[in-house]
Amino acid sequence: KSANKAQLEKVKYINETEITGIYSSQHHIKDTIPFQQKNVVLIIMESIGSEYTALAKDNHSLTPFLDSLSNKSTQFTHAYANGKTSIKGIPAIVAGIPTLFDGSFTYSAYNANSFESIASLLKKKGYHTSFFHGGNNGTMGFDVFAKAAGFDHYYGRNEYPNAADYDGHWGIFDEPYFQFFKTKNNKEKKPFATCFFSLSSPHPYTLPEKYKNKFKGNSLAIGASIQYADYALAKFFETAKKADWYNNSIFIITADHTSMSKNERYQTDAGIYSIPLLIFDPTKSEGKMIEKTVQQIDILPTILQNLHYDLPYFAFGNAIDDINLSYAVSFNGQYYQLITDKYCLQFDGEKVIALFDLAKDYLMKKNLIKNSNVEYKKEETLLKAIIQTYNNCLIENKMTLH
Repeated sequence: KSANKAQLEKVKYINETEITGIYSSQHHIKDTIPFQQKNVVLIIMESIGSEYTALAKDNHSLTPFLDSLSNKSTQFTHAYANGKTSIKGIPAIVAGIPTLFDGSFTYSAYNANSFESIASLLKKKGYHTSFFHGGNNGTMGFDVFAKAAGFDHYYGRNEYPNAADYDGHWGIFDEPYFQFFKTKNNKEKKPFATCFFSLSSPHPYTLPEKYKNKFKGNSLAIGASIQYADYALAKFFETAKKADWYNNSIFIITADHTSMSKNERYQTDAGIYSIPLLIFDPTKSEGKMIEKTVQQIDILPTILQNLHYDLPYFAFGNAIDDINLSYAVSFNGQYYQLITDKYCLQFDGEKVIALFDLAKDYLMKKNLIKNSNVEYKKEETLLKAIIQTYNNCLIENKMTLH
C-alpha cells in the first residue's frame, strides 16, 4: 500500500535551538495529584460534523441525545478534525498523528515507524485495551493500525456473533454493535481503555428495516442516518450506565470528519473541519462550554492530563487545558492551514497565501494577506514549527521518547 507514496522532505524554517520554545512534541505532566486509574471510553462517530448538532444553533439538530449529553459534559465549541477522511481521523484521535501530506499515515511510507497511542501509553499503567469497528475486518487498514498502535484486541465484523445485523454494505448496524461493545466492556479486566468507531452514517445511508419510518432526517441524504447513529449512541448509554465500570470511566465523544453540508458556515475552508468534541464524566453533575480552538490530535494529551499521567510521552497535539496553545492544523493537498481563536492562516510551504479573521469574517470572504496593518507573524512561525517538527520526526522515525 505504501509503495510509490509521496515522501516528505526535511525543512528548516527555524533554528533547532529556538523551535522548542515555539512548539514541542515532548510532554511530561508534573503535578501533585497521583495517576487516576479510570477507564477510558473513546467513541468516534462517523461523519457527524458540528452542523448536525446543536452547535449549529439553527434549531435543526439531528442529534438530540448527543446534545443532551453535551450539556452534562465539557464541550468545545470550536473543535476541528485534522483531516477530511476516516483514515486520517483515526490516527489523529487515537495516536495524535495528523496527516500533513497527501494520502494517509496508515498507508504512507512511514507506517512502520514506532509511535505512541492511547493504548500503548496506558498499557504502561496496566490498562487492557481494545478497538471496535463493526466493518469488515481489513477495512481501511484499521485492524493493522490498531495492532501497530498497541491495542490488545481488535473487534470487527468477523468477531460479531449475529450475521443478521449486517447492513449489506459496510458492516454491522450501529445499535447492535454498540451493545456488543458494552457487553465486551463488561467482561474486560479493569482498568481498560477502549475505542469504538461507528459506521452507520455514510452512503448508502442504510437503516434497519424497523427504523425506516422512525427517522425522517432533513434535506440532506445523510440526515436520517445521523439520527439513527445518535439513537444507537443513546441506547448504548442507557445500558452502559447500569454497568459496574460506568462511574469510574471517562467518555470522550467526537467525530472522524465532517460530511455533506447545507449551511454555508460549514462550507468554508475552516468549517469543513468543524466537529463536536465532548468529555463526559458520569460523576460530575454539571457541564461546561469551552470556547477555544482545539483539534483531534489534542485528544490524546487531554485524556492523559485528565488521568494525571506522570510518564513522559510524545504527541503532536497538546492538552486542551493548556490555554496558551489553542489552534488546529490540517493539509488539504495544496496548502497547510492553521486555525486559531482569531485567524485562519493558509501556507503553501514557502509563503502565507491567505489570512482570514474568523471572528469578524466567519464566511472567509476577505483575505487580509495584503493588509499591512494585520500582524500574523506569530501564527506563521507556529505553523512552520509544527511542519518542521512533523516532517523531521516522521522522516527520522522519532515519534517516541524511547
